[in-house]
Amino acid sequence: MRERCGGTAIRLGCAVDRIEQDGNGVEFVFDDGDRAGGDVAVGADGIHSRVRAALLGPESPQFTGHVAWRGLVPADRLRGAGLRPVVTSWMAPHSHAVTYFVRRGELVNFVGVTEHQAWRSESWTERGDKAELLRDFAHWHPTVRAIVEAIDEPYRWALFVRPPLPKWSEGRVTLLGDACHPMLPYMAQGAVMAIEDGCVLARCLKSRPGDVPGALKDYEATRLPRTAKVQAGARAAGARLHLSDPLARLKTYGRMGLDARLAPRKAASAGDWLMAYDATQGNLTGPRKEINFA
Repeated sequence: MRERCGGTAIRLGCAVDRIEQDGNGVEFVFDDGDRAGGDVAVGADGIHSRVRAALLGPESPQFTGHVAWRGLVPADRLRGAGLRPVVTSWMAPHSHAVTYFVRRGELVNFVGVTEHQAWRSESWTERGDKAELLRDFAHWHPTVRAIVEAIDEPYRWALFVRPPLPKWSEGRVTLLGDACHPMLPYMAQGAVMAIEDGCVLARCLKSRPGDVPGALKDYEATRLPRTAKVQAGARAAGARLHLSDPLARLKTYGRMGLDARLAPRKAASAGDWLMAYDATQGNLTGPRKEINFA
């Protein structure tokens, strides 16, 4: 972005009030009346994006009924708890948990999702009550209980679903990451999609020097189908992890277990459509034509 506000690269404490643009450039107008602008504006301001609201209007996300707990525990507190050095999913009716080591094995990360209607705070930094956490996982496997009991500061956030947007861009303004395709965490792809967005956006802008609106249309057309599919996949995965009917659980989880043991390559290949995507290669598909910049 070509800076028009004194050359400041990073400015803190700014909230976007509105966006103004014409054929020569675009400007953010902040709530304090100050301005910053350039050739292109990218709203990468997360799930509560002010840029999205300014561009497309307010939204009404749907509460899923799922509430996630998270916490970190020093690994040395959990010696003898039965933790394996792999990502482990724990499933129960209407709930599930995921555990794995982070920071070179020094910490254990815990994410546990239960179903509640009362808690609706959509924030990663909202602290939860330790007593409620213990109640939610009181009857779980001893390994899960050991992790939960060792968490000093649990955090809790409600999960909302947002349908894919009909468009991300308008003129010289576009969106990136959670600002345009926030998704449930059940495929662990939120940050990955933002990284892919950034790569494709850079390629599109490079491919159309002097035509920012055209480049942003190509970017949107290339990325929207991909991210919409991942959004749908994450939502379906959340439902699959919370099955409560005994027959459905036996059929789904039993097949998952058999596939993992008897046909591990086939089970692993189920995610190829997701993992094999290469944002640095292939076609950038615009609304009017297909162009190859591989």
